[in-house]
Amino acid sequence: MKTIEQIDKIKATVLYVLEHMKNGVDYIHLFKVMYFAQQEHLVVYGSPIMEDSFLARKHGPVSAFTYKALRALEGKVAVESDEMKSFTDALNVNIVDGHQIVTARQSCDLDELSGSNIKILDKWIARCKDVKAFDLSDMSHDKAWSKAKAQSEKTGEDTKITMWDMAKAGGATVGMLNVIRERQTNKRALELC
Repeated sequence: MKTIEQIDKIKATVLYVLEHMKNGVDYIHLFKVMYFAQQEHLVVYGSPIMEDSFLARKHGPVSAFTYKALRALEGKVAVESDEMKSFTDALNVNIVDGHQIVTARQSCDLDELSGSNIKILDKWIARCKDVKAFDLSDMSHDKAWSKAKAQSEKTGEDTKITMWDMAKAGGATVGMLNVIRERQTNKRALELC
């Protein structure tokens, strides 16, 4: 289960993207901006923008918590907690020409995002906003997605893309990959305390 702080950071990330794509955005654009920004932040800084897993789905990586929240808005899954309700209350999902379009009901809390988060999100919003959805999908089918997707085809279940694999596919140096691995190990150890 996500902490309130983790959910607030994911929410701020999603709302930031939506504020900069004023007419709303389809799921593919939203998830690919999030994925590419997360990947670059890992490559450059060794840390994620947000603490959320990406699942290897048919049309590329999707943010697991955000996807679950959007499905709750569509009425396909139950809202699990007050924190998820707070997240879903910030968004709208409408069907436009057969596609789910996400819009914001609230403003982004910029205090949740660092300067490096904003810089990289801005870069990927600009790069992705005018690209066709299925072209973005194809762009996101990198080695990290392929590895996780192959595993999900074996098991029949969605498979998470590891941050290490995501960073490696994004071109992280060996040194940065070691930093990422060490940070993940330390985080897991602290969670056991």
